[in-house]
Amino acid sequence: MHYTNRLSLCFEKFAHYRFPSKIQQWINGMYVRIFDVKLEEFDTLASYPTLNALFTRSLVKMRKFDKTAFHLIAPCDSVVMELGRCQEDYAMQIKGKSYRVSDFIKTKLTEDYFFVNFYLSPSDYHRFHSPLNLKVKHLEFIDGRLHSVCEKALLKHNDVFIQNKRVVLECEDEFGEAFYLVAIGAFNVGRIQINFAPEVADFKTSQGIDFEPPVPLKKGDEIGSFLMGSTIVLFSKYWQYDLKEKERVYFGQCIAAHSTKSQAKEQKEANETTY
Repeated sequence: MHYTNRLSLCFEKFAHYRFPSKIQQWINGMYVRIFDVKLEEFDTLASYPTLNALFTRSLVKMRKFDKTAFHLIAPCDSVVMELGRCQEDYAMQIKGKSYRVSDFIKTKLTEDYFFVNFYLSPSDYHRFHSPLNLKVKHLEFIDGRLHSVCEKALLKHNDVFIQNKRVVLECEDEFGEAFYLVAIGAFNVGRIQINFAPEVADFKTSQGIDFEPPVPLKKGDEIGSFLMGSTIVLFSKYWQYDLKEKERVYFGQCIAAHSTKSQAKEQKEANETTY
């Protein structure tokens, strides 16, 4: 077992341990202060019996978001670390550090696919959601290491995404195109929870699950959660993103429009200008 996995396992045991109430509240309070965690949308600090319960806290009230088919929402609270078009089977983990997509998701994508990397810090809401209506056709669990995925680590090391443990969801969007959502494990993130396949959290070796019929996800549905901060990567086709590097986004925020809708709007504006 790699040393990052051993350390993460130790932290996981600590995070799941239920200390006496006063000690637990002190631990939770220290974490909130150190990482400047905002709790306005969540339960009271005293309601979390373990540090893991605080990490994986749920929203007290569901956020409002655009439910139309032509708009895609952010899957999580995060910072956009990198985005761009796949080129010759390569994408970027961060500027200057590329990786082979087919090694990452076990599928080679065409160059009309676009990728976006969302980094969840230790202070963020650690659950992730479906960015649009999807049908999950296949899940691929890929065992690996648990390197840090913070900006400093991504800039220093090559192929972090390929080396790390991850769950790849192969989906189909409402327009019939393949859509991929990848949840990457990281340092202190020993498990990746997938709600509709809870057994994945305990997988020890790489393996896949086919879903027949596919698992339906509605936009905004909770897909799963991380123990601590990590990364979500989306690969999509025919979606035009309105994002920039280092931009902070929040689950439910509209971040892209389907190209057919965008083209129709542009054509309408052009016609109005012409006439």
